[in-house]
Amino acid sequence: MRVIVCEDYNELSAQAARLVASQLILNPSSVLGLATGSTPVGMYRHLVSMNRRGDIDFSDVTTFNLDEYYPISPGSPQSYRYFMNEQLFSKVNIDINNTFVPNGMTDDPEKECLDYEKNIEAHGGIDLQILGIGRNGHIGFNEPGANLNSATHLTELSESTVDANSRFFDSEDDVPRRAITMGIASILKSKKIILLASGASKSRVVSELLDEDINTSVPATLLKVHPDVVLICDKDAYSGTRLGVDIGGTNVKFAVVEGRKLIYKSSIRTEKSSADTLISSIADECNRLKKLYPIKTVGVGTPGIIRDGRVNAANLPFRSTPLASGLSKLVDMPVTVDNDANCAALGESEFGAGKKYQNIIMITLGTGIGGGIIFDGSIAHGKSSMGEIGHIIIEADGGRPCPCGQHGCWEQYASVSALIASAKEAVQSEPNSLLSKLAEEKGRLDGEAVFDAYEKGCKVAAKLLEKYTHYLAVGITSLINVFGPDAVILAGGITSRGNLLIPMLLPKIPSSDVAIEISTLENDAGSLGAALL
Repeated sequence: MRVIVCEDYNELSAQAARLVASQLILNPSSVLGLATGSTPVGMYRHLVSMNRRGDIDFSDVTTFNLDEYYPISPGSPQSYRYFMNEQLFSKVNIDINNTFVPNGMTDDPEKECLDYEKNIEAHGGIDLQILGIGRNGHIGFNEPGANLNSATHLTELSESTVDANSRFFDSEDDVPRRAITMGIASILKSKKIILLASGASKSRVVSELLDEDINTSVPATLLKVHPDVVLICDKDAYSGTRLGVDIGGTNVKFAVVEGRKLIYKSSIRTEKSSADTLISSIADECNRLKKLYPIKTVGVGTPGIIRDGRVNAANLPFRSTPLASGLSKLVDMPVTVDNDANCAALGESEFGAGKKYQNIIMITLGTGIGGGIIFDGSIAHGKSSMGEIGHIIIEADGGRPCPCGQHGCWEQYASVSALIASAKEAVQSEPNSLLSKLAEEKGRLDGEAVFDAYEKGCKVAAKLLEKYTHYLAVGITSLINVFGPDAVILAGGITSRGNLLIPMLLPKIPSSDVAIEISTLENDAGSLGAALL
């Protein structure tokens, strides 16, 4: 089975239409097997456009549809004869007498099925069969557990199929419970087959189709015995069920993602005694989740620097640790590892505030400043540390020293740690300020105290935040000028006060066409992004 993975539904539709067009150009009198449902609609739209431009000709084409509800009138808007007339037949130069759909109003379903088979054989068989795939793995109306060695026949529809198709009817009660369908044996006689799958709801069954042996629980797996099958799917359908792991200093978070949907999450304590102990504990949770979900890949986000597959992290027991290969051996699945800030940026890009943008920079404000850069929906990687945005220089002369060895790094001025350090200096020089009193009441001085004091009218806190947002804006402006993103996403605990932070920050950033947003995923961004690596 050849697999073509497309970026989205439109690309899938165009790719399928091109393959059908190639068939018609090679053999203008081709016999096509056609499918209904929402998935092939885009393909039919492209074929109509090709026909109107004169690129392809349907005048000598014969078509046989896979199936039809029973009983149903061909004039009913829910019938597949009506569907095909609306989507294709009435819009191209095909002879309507050469289009065949099972008769949903026949008095003798058994004879109708036999005659349909004979008619296909009389036309020389089907040259190219188009198929969709149901969420339970059915093709045509060949349901799981049915006789999968049958020709065209009358079949009972499963409850899951009735439920899936109820969107085309006024209510589920109106959906016919039976249908006439080509059998698997009929379908496998086709010379070529194109199978279409679109959307996250199909990711589980596509994963089962590709990874499991032939079985009656997933009828589509029978296609594996055919010599010429092409599966065309979009990224959401192909991605399957993935596991994302976000390693933090205190906890390790796990996210099971199906397509682009979070279906389960969990966490464990971070074992810091040794790299082997930490990897083993992560593997144990991965293997537990693997028993519950059809997980095929694992992505891991970790602090530190990753070079040549080895991780070095200051706050974890990783010292040139081969994390990906070590974990892969224990879970028996492919494992991909990336920096945790990159994973958070990818998660925000796909699931959070950044999903409406193509290019984003995510800035995490915490002890330091972390960052991830997403170009065209993918993480931007340099040779080693492209995302270390906290270490751009904003004070070249006499700048504050940084543990990295440089002076004047951005995170020494705009991280939460920098804000707290400035606040401590201010409290010492202004011991009677409201900020000082709040810090004394809380028993500590943190970023929240600065914002609380500002809200209550503290002039010292106002001055601190004015200076802090100035430095924050300087770095953001530099990133905008260098990378030209669609949006900058701010994350970290301090952004919970975005209602105060953003109004102070925006006037200090000259560029007006770049959106400044607050992360919506909070602590889940890293594990969700890791799942998509």
